[in-house]
Order: sequence, then C-alpha cells, then structure tokens
Amino acid sequence: MAEVTKSELARRLGVSPSAVGKAIRHGRIAAAVVRKRDGRELLDEEKAVELWGKNTLQQAPPADGSASRQPAAAPHVPAQVSTRQLRAYIKALPEDQIPDLNESRAREKHYQAEKAKLEALRGRGELVPTDDVKKEAARLARQVRDRMLIIPARSSAMLATMQDQEQVRQLLQEEIEMALRGLADA
Repeated sequence: MAEVTKSELARRLGVSPSAVGKAIRHGRIAAAVVRKRDGRELLDEEKAVELWGKNTLQQAPPADGSASRQPAAAPHVPAQVSTRQLRAYIKALPEDQIPDLNESRAREKHYQAEKAKLEALRGRGELVPTDDVKKEAARLARQVRDRMLIIPARSSAMLATMQDQEQVRQLLQEEIEMALRGLADA
C-alpha cells in the first residue's frame, strides 16, 4: 500500500489538487484517506485511484482536442423521490449492488431519453394512455352487449309463429348480422 498526498494523487490522475480535495470532502474518495501527517492527508494510492474511477464522472475530451474546464452537471433527482428517501434506499443496498457514479449517470441519461421518446410518441398521438384504451374497450363491450340483448325482444314475436327450423335459423342469422353491422358502422 503506497501512501500519497493529494498533490501526488492529482498528478497521477491528471487533475488539480483542489479536485482531489473536493472529491474527499464530498465523500467520493474519502475511504482512501488513511492518516494525516503534518496536517496533510495521506491516501492509499491504489484505493484512491479505484474510487476515483468508480465515483467520478469520466468525460471524453472534446473533439477539437482542447481541454474542457466546465464542471459536470449534478445528477437530476426526480421530484417524486425525496433526497432522504433516496439516501435511505442507497444505505439499504448491499455495497456490491450500488452502481458507480458513471453507471448511475449513464442509466439516468438512458431513462431520460426513454421518457423523452414516450413524450414524443404521446405528442404525435402514437401512444395512448391505458385508461383511455380501457374506457374505449368498456364502451365497445357495452355496445356489443346491448345490441345482442335486443335481438330476442325484436324477433320473439316472429319466432313464435315459425314452424320451420331453417326459417328460425335464417331470422336469427339476419338479426345477428344486422347487430354486428350496426356496431361496425358506429
């Protein structure tokens, strides 16, 4: 286990010493601090590098080759979930199930893209809320039921006078077809 100062770790990672200090203060690599010497924090180099990779957003360099100095945007937490609930959820997870920062941000971006896709589909009318579909299905089922239940009332008098089985079948067939055509036209 090699112990290094914040400045030495910063040189190894290619970042500023203040970035390393900020990562310690925010808890991203705090577990790598092993002891303090002369008021300076010493870090376990191997553990610090590992935690830095897991808990710090890795940004690809700009295409033009210039160094980006803009800070990474803080991850968005949905309004439905309070910070307290989120912390409690994360604390309840076993350590090996907590994804690293980059994976979490990649998941967040994926879900934001999926949400935007669904909103676009809804805006174009290609996506319909399930409640609307259920209401329409119930309305159609009631229409089918009503049209089928009216058949006996409309044809009972004629059926009572018929003696021929083929005439009865033909009348019922016509009534059912008429009810179904009425549904198709509606």
